[in-house]
Amino acid sequence: MGIYLNPDASAYRGIANGRIFIDKSSLIGRLNFSIGDKGSLLCVTMPSRFGKTYLALMVSAYYTKGDDSSDVFSKLDASNSPDYEKHLNKHNVIRLDIAELCDPMGLKDAGAIALSEVKKEMEKAYPDVDFSDCPTLAKLLLRAYGATGERFVFVIDEWDYLLRTYPDEPEVADRYISFLRSLFKNSSLKQVIELCYMTGIMPMKRYGTMSALNEFNEYTMLGPDELAPYFGFSEGEVKKVAAQSGTSISLSELKEWYDGYRLEGVGEVYCPNSVVQACRRNFCRDYFAGTAAVSAITMGLKNSFISLEEESSILLSGGSVPLDPSTFSSDLSRLDTKDKGLTALVHAGFLRYDSTMESVTIPNREVALRFYSAVKEIGFSGGLSDLLQRSRDLLDRTLRGDESFVANTFDEFHARLASLFDKTNEAALSVLASVAYADAVRRYFPLKEPNLGKGRADIAFIPLRRGELPALVIELKVDDCVESAIAQIKAKEYYKPLEDYYGDVLLVGINFDKKTLKHVCKIGRITK
Repeated sequence: MGIYLNPDASAYRGIANGRIFIDKSSLIGRLNFSIGDKGSLLCVTMPSRFGKTYLALMVSAYYTKGDDSSDVFSKLDASNSPDYEKHLNKHNVIRLDIAELCDPMGLKDAGAIALSEVKKEMEKAYPDVDFSDCPTLAKLLLRAYGATGERFVFVIDEWDYLLRTYPDEPEVADRYISFLRSLFKNSSLKQVIELCYMTGIMPMKRYGTMSALNEFNEYTMLGPDELAPYFGFSEGEVKKVAAQSGTSISLSELKEWYDGYRLEGVGEVYCPNSVVQACRRNFCRDYFAGTAAVSAITMGLKNSFISLEEESSILLSGGSVPLDPSTFSSDLSRLDTKDKGLTALVHAGFLRYDSTMESVTIPNREVALRFYSAVKEIGFSGGLSDLLQRSRDLLDRTLRGDESFVANTFDEFHARLASLFDKTNEAALSVLASVAYADAVRRYFPLKEPNLGKGRADIAFIPLRRGELPALVIELKVDDCVESAIAQIKAKEYYKPLEDYYGDVLLVGINFDKKTLKHVCKIGRITK
């Protein structure tokens, strides 16, 4: 149905009693502290599959009068909260799942649906109260409060569903934002609504140029603040999942596939749904459902306003792109600058933002595969598709040990991409190599300047499947010789950790001669 008045706790009880479970219930203590306070309106936005619905179910299960959930929470961290008993199952909860409410029949007016359904629930709960002349949800709540003195806790999941689903229908968004404003910017309701815990993907304080709901305390991928521990899984929590599941997958493999996010106060952050799926099935792969992820990426990279072809080639190759996220709003119909498009992808979890470098990168293997699929689907008119085909040929010939083909292809890429750098040095050559091997993301995960052996290699490519392909270590030189590059790889044993884990390792040395403007390649192989 998508709307519930005082729901039972069965959904969260099932999660908490499952074989794999990570306790995030300490969040309850933070929410208890906020009840009835100025900070009682919270909007927590994080990528899909990061646990936002799980947290919404937990909050609902704790506060609802519709069930006795002490059997669940008495064993969890929530029970350590000073106000644990005071608020456990003591509140009227209205839980709205906007996607579940609107999606089944393609309905677009969440406010009208919520009014109709909540009125039915209220009439059952308060049979002696007349709600017949209540034309809005706000009036309905005021009538219930006036007659009974009872207050309400709102738990709203997928708050931005309509904005994401109908980005080109502004009337849908305007009607929905007006509905939310009628509840949470209404001074008469401040005494009625004790708490609102809202989740979604996109932030909410601004929609286009309009201040949507600035009363909310907002927590996002760009600013999770004190709620950072409830975004995804920390590395310690991933270790717990691995132990609970009994998986044989190593932490390093889970890290390469599903890590890549970093939040202050937590450190490394993994995508929880993918970690759980991989550990249950004992197999790392892309666990995105359907094609929604590809559609979301294409929206951020190419629409009627922007075409981020050059940025896409750099990101696919493992490089970083500068980003200023300050101009972003939740209006997905107006991703009309590079920064807005890329910031949307940060909020959706398809890019990782580095606040120190003020740049974005693709976080992990799983996302890289979907990113590659999105770029292929876009078919940029400026030649990126052709570049990817040439890149595919380059990787195939590298694996065959065709040194002349590699050198000639680097000559070609150097001519095409010279505008990416002012002069040719090893740093510029690293950019060139990353773009040239962009298509490798289908079968490899690229690592820029990884710590390997006794130092930092220029580039390494880690096979997505152990044992199917050799790992690659690439060392780049300018006005030197390829023999020196290969010798450096061997002397500093860059190949050693990869050999131990992946088996065969290809050693690729590439030198650029500034006088001749030509590249020379040498390929060696370490066989375990």
